[in-house]
Amino acid sequence: VSPFYEENVESNEDLRDAVRNARLLVGMHADSATEAIVNVALKYEKPFCVVPCCVFPNLFHKRMLFDEDDQRWIPVRTHEQFCKYLAQKDERFVTEILPFEGMNVAIWWDGKNKKKEEEEIS
Repeated sequence: VSPFYEENVESNEDLRDAVRNARLLVGMHADSATEAIVNVALKYEKPFCVVPCCVFPNLFHKRMLFDEDDQRWIPVRTHEQFCKYLAQKDERFVTEILPFEGMNVAIWWDGKNKKKEEEEIS
């Protein structure tokens, strides 16, 4: 079993094939793989749903979030910031609160590309 990091998807043929053949990528409290799931889903245009939990700010110290109130970039250190950071990766992403206690923020995308759909309509 290979850890799910973006680099592993490109270098591991079995993992890459699994992503290509997947209908949905899911990360329920996926720890350090959460952002990789989102990035790989975007790259391969796959629907996904992640429910982030741990932020790992020391491991992922380059994550930055634009703070609208202060008009500056801040490091991602809290769960709330991490969810905003992931949601801001693409305007097509949806954020919802799941009906249970604890880390219950789901960020998902149905895999549809609005730009392609708009071009087809025109």
